[in-house]
Amino acid sequence: MKKSVLLSLSILAAVSLLLTAMGNPAPVQQATVIYSTNFNSGYSGWTASGTVGSVATPSIAPNSVRLRGTSSITRTVSTVGYNSISVTWNMAASSLESADHCYAEINTGSGWTAIGTLNDGQDNSTFFSGTTNNISGANQNANFQIRYRGNGATTGDYCYAEDITVSGTSATAPTNTPIPPTATPGPTATPIPGSTVPGDPLTGSGSVTRTLLTYANLTSGSSTAPVDDGAFALPANAAMPLHTFEGSLVLNNEATSGGFSEVRDDYAYTGNGDSPRKHLPEFNFEFVQNGSHLIPVNQGLSITGHAYWNYIVGPGRAWSETGDNGWSRASFPFALVQRNANCTHNGVMTFLFNGSSVSNVRYQVTQETCVYYKINMWGQLSAAYSPYAVTNAAAYKANHATEVTNRLPTKSIAELATDYPSSGVNTSVFGSGVTAAHMTTYGIVFNGVNYVSGCGTRYGQYAYCGVMRVPSYSTAKSAMASMSLMRLGQKYGTGVYNLLIKDYVPEYSSSIGVWTNVTFNNTIDMATGNYRLAGYESDEAGSYMETFFLAEPYSDKIIAAFNFPNKVAPGTFWNYHTSDTFILGRAMQNYLNAQGGGSDIFNMLRDEVFVPLNLSKGTLTSLRTDNNATGQAFAGYGLFWTQDDIAKVALLLNNQNGVINGTQILQPDMLADSMQDDASDRGLNTTGTPVFKYNNGFWAKEFTSADGYTCSFYTPFMSGYGGITVVMMPNGATYYYFSDNEEYSWSSSVNEANKLAPHCP
Repeated sequence: MKKSVLLSLSILAAVSLLLTAMGNPAPVQQATVIYSTNFNSGYSGWTASGTVGSVATPSIAPNSVRLRGTSSITRTVSTVGYNSISVTWNMAASSLESADHCYAEINTGSGWTAIGTLNDGQDNSTFFSGTTNNISGANQNANFQIRYRGNGATTGDYCYAEDITVSGTSATAPTNTPIPPTATPGPTATPIPGSTVPGDPLTGSGSVTRTLLTYANLTSGSSTAPVDDGAFALPANAAMPLHTFEGSLVLNNEATSGGFSEVRDDYAYTGNGDSPRKHLPEFNFEFVQNGSHLIPVNQGLSITGHAYWNYIVGPGRAWSETGDNGWSRASFPFALVQRNANCTHNGVMTFLFNGSSVSNVRYQVTQETCVYYKINMWGQLSAAYSPYAVTNAAAYKANHATEVTNRLPTKSIAELATDYPSSGVNTSVFGSGVTAAHMTTYGIVFNGVNYVSGCGTRYGQYAYCGVMRVPSYSTAKSAMASMSLMRLGQKYGTGVYNLLIKDYVPEYSSSIGVWTNVTFNNTIDMATGNYRLAGYESDEAGSYMETFFLAEPYSDKIIAAFNFPNKVAPGTFWNYHTSDTFILGRAMQNYLNAQGGGSDIFNMLRDEVFVPLNLSKGTLTSLRTDNNATGQAFAGYGLFWTQDDIAKVALLLNNQNGVINGTQILQPDMLADSMQDDASDRGLNTTGTPVFKYNNGFWAKEFTSADGYTCSFYTPFMSGYGGITVVMMPNGATYYYFSDNEEYSWSSSVNEANKLAPHCP
């Protein structure tokens, strides 16, 4: 590190200590250097991946470490005995393009997090430094990791690592001020409830006939193509695992290994050459095991820092087979989520393990819900297992057991006819109208039971259909934006609906439109009066909206959202804009903050609606701006459902009237309007053919005598890009499907559900 930087840091530290002493007479612990290097003697003790070299005397950085393309260097630094961990980094870059970055990263056991990033424009061979203090999860951590990494698209992109320091305060350092005894005892911690997961223990003998992913395959074989996905699934005769997996699983050589084939690529993302899109991001996740259940500590969207992919890792299973030579076997589902987009590509991993090590890890990705980009990925990677006691392991086990226990009863969709034999219902109607190869999953919820289809892939049925991740796309306009507004109305009064956007989103002032009298309600109705083209979703498919969708930083996204001129008065004309929902999400967030109710609108919805509704852990995160877990939630898209999640959301809206555990959670009047229960407020007519109603972020279709009914009624529905529908019917049934061939065909399913119970009174 350059002396001037060290001097500046020393002065700042001294000033900080002086000010603390003036305001608080208690002594301040001095930071201790736990690990530091200037790489003058090379990078011994670091694990290198890719093309890495010590650079002796180049003009850019004497004695730095040069990382070419997607190379990295990684080191584990034990912080046991220290708290208040901080990391100071120093790096430079050259020859980066817009999608290339250099990263300084840390990993506390829940995945890699960037603490420093250099981008195109910062690639002039100038060094940049930074410090991240009080790193959450880094205290007393025997497996704390630091890393320098590049993600250059070509071998001519370079990152230079020069100095890194890990510091902390001694956890056992004495203080000069004795701590008096507590006058009254603090609260007693609530015991964690029993955590037995339904379905355990496994009762099979372990005698499994296996021809795919055998012991020999996983210990000494390789992967040349995807196999039937059923080979990753828990077999019928599986026995309980012989070992317990708890700690971290790290894959090696993700950036350079694995196979790839393209099924559809509308935007020419990948060609014949290699690309980071063709490889997994860095994989380093913590797991705990409860009986036969393998539970990732982080089940939500994990930001990887990869140029193109983020992860969602789901709960899997562990078991034993007699053919595995005394090892246990595990598998789990995961999804690759396109960075800054909602496309979701589903995969699965499997490996053998014992008390201290793992076999190679086989993975494949053979399914997605994504119109424009369809791919297969597969491979077999060496891996490292670090067994240790995971912090709060008992809570993760208990929480997973609670989630599984609270899932809706599930049956195959064929059993609907068996359960209602006198109805004459033809279950083959459900799922029809959508090309089978493009259907991810579908189901019908009736009388509290979720009747579900399978989850097809290009290589058989998905091994973990019940927890397969599907993207929300614009169903989030209903289930995130609208439900958040209903929640605000219930908490703070219905006057919130008439608040003005201009009072809560200051960026409106740069808009070419007119926002002075646009309300929250106008915006959720897609009726701001600001648009360019009046045709059905013409703006949504236009270049200006493409700019909005591609923008990753909040500053760029909010500017693009306001880039529409004024045409008519607000509340008078419907024009579909995902950007309007983003603006509303920001307005609601700033309003919530002004009320002292927290600073994040999605977190309010998560904690006050999704968690009480017992949605899965992987649904409790959202896509956000800046590819960052603390960015602005997209609001109009960016959630990730399972079959159980979407069924519970529909039940809350269509059957439970917004009540959870006896408490009114969603404001009932706005909910009634959205569910078409108020004939005086149907919403605005949409443009195009057929004409729908649109009210509070929900669509609605009218059925009449022309459809064979004795009455007229409306079915509210959520709709998502590519072929996603969740239709909630007057008889209490909900039909949903997730597909990606732009097919929206579900009226016949509404008619078929009428056989279960009549839609007309």
